[in-house]
Amino acid sequence: MSAQQGEMPEAPMIEVWRGSVRQWEVDENAHWNTQYYVARANEGLAVLFGLNGLTGLFSPTSATTIAYNEHHIRFHREAHAGTSLHMTGGFLEIGERTAFAVLMLYNSHSGQLAASFRVRLTHVDTADLQTPLSWPAAFREKASISLVDAPREALARGTGDEPVTISASRDRAITLSLKRTAMSLIEPEACDAFNRLAPQKFIGAVGGGVKQLTGPIRQVVSKHAETPPGKVGGAVLEFRILYGETPRLGDCFEIWGGLQKTDQRVMSLIFWMVDPFTGRVFGTMQSVAVVFDLDARAIVQISPAATEALAPLVTEGLAL
Repeated sequence: MSAQQGEMPEAPMIEVWRGSVRQWEVDENAHWNTQYYVARANEGLAVLFGLNGLTGLFSPTSATTIAYNEHHIRFHREAHAGTSLHMTGGFLEIGERTAFAVLMLYNSHSGQLAASFRVRLTHVDTADLQTPLSWPAAFREKASISLVDAPREALARGTGDEPVTISASRDRAITLSLKRTAMSLIEPEACDAFNRLAPQKFIGAVGGGVKQLTGPIRQVVSKHAETPPGKVGGAVLEFRILYGETPRLGDCFEIWGGLQKTDQRVMSLIFWMVDPFTGRVFGTMQSVAVVFDLDARAIVQISPAATEALAPLVTEGLAL
């Protein structure tokens, strides 16, 4: 049915963030570190809620806030220091206590898409940061009449999109002989206004130890490449993150990772963040990544010889 026949036209996405890449946010591969993409998405999400009538949701004085349930992120193009960017967003779904949002990050000069984010979240009481609460009626009404459709570019490609149950556990990590890639303490600069680990810092924690796992993998891919690469690094194409018990200020954590699978172009890595003392599961991530030739700015293909050499490093049954 067309809009003229009575169907509501699709609501346009609205601008929710504008800025640029700062020099200190660029990593050793000379591109914007993934955690800062997510930090800006958090800022855009706060504006999206505010423009729909729910301001102050991220303030420490707020009686309610959000709890993140899941992130799906695709990185479409590199961003470098000084790149001007802007973000649009909208709600895909509004439930009684939940919401599903989409955010699209663009290069402001070229107009090209840099990244896309789909975020599932729950409205919670700040007294315990767990108890789900109904949205205010005015917000739910306003947001519900301006729902958007997810752009094709924001849909899952290398990760699954079906509902899954978290399979992570510390005991399983040890049983599967996963690699412990990080172990540390959650300090104030990693936390949000409610002393919870911020989602971008979850990604930052994984990224801080990722070479513990990917270093040997990159060496194998480079050694067996059909065309010898120049200086080699890594790049992420897509993330799927499921959040468990949110860690708080002062908690310790460790991250376990493994190689799930490879194909001719990409590799899928799984990371589990857990409490090293109690085994509580803080979150789990699937990362679709590539080995990247930093000189040619091109993906290093995974040759059949590399696939064979990587086979012993693949952990069968590894999942979110």
